[in-house]
Amino acid sequence: MKREGSLRGEALAAMLLLLLLGCSPVPKSVRTATENQAPVAALRSHPEAYRGRLVLLGGRVVRVENRRDRTWIEIDALPLDKRDRPRSEAKSRGHFMAELQEKVGADTYPWGRVVTVWGKCTGVVKGQPLVSAKKVYLWPRRFGQEPLYPSGPYQEGNQGAGWDPGTWW
Repeated sequence: MKREGSLRGEALAAMLLLLLLGCSPVPKSVRTATENQAPVAALRSHPEAYRGRLVLLGGRVVRVENRRDRTWIEIDALPLDKRDRPRSEAKSRGHFMAELQEKVGADTYPWGRVVTVWGKCTGVVKGQPLVSAKKVYLWPRRFGQEPLYPSGPYQEGNQGAGWDPGTWW
């Protein structure tokens, strides 16, 4: 008797876990409002046309820069999958900046981690589209499916500006 109850509980817990894993962290209202949004390249070439519009973007963190009372996060844009997670194996679509209205440490959004950002497009800073972020969702790392350190600056002929650990690391 006790065995049947524990099996039911385990089955219920497994179904709940599967349900939670299939969900997007992005609210449905944001998803519907950004359904037909322009790509990052269009945001870069015509920033005034998109000023004030809600955008949903994602990508890999490149740099976190603290300003006086806010934080800028430079993100290498990647296409999103059906759960709004950046597809880490996809080719870059350019960079954009996410602006947080608070100061955060660089360890909050580590280099190379994937994030999904939603907020309003507010213009251009440092030649990159600027998004005033309502939310920046840091995705958990997928061990075995994503590299421990991304190939980012060493990819596609980019000379890079740093130390490369090489194959012995």
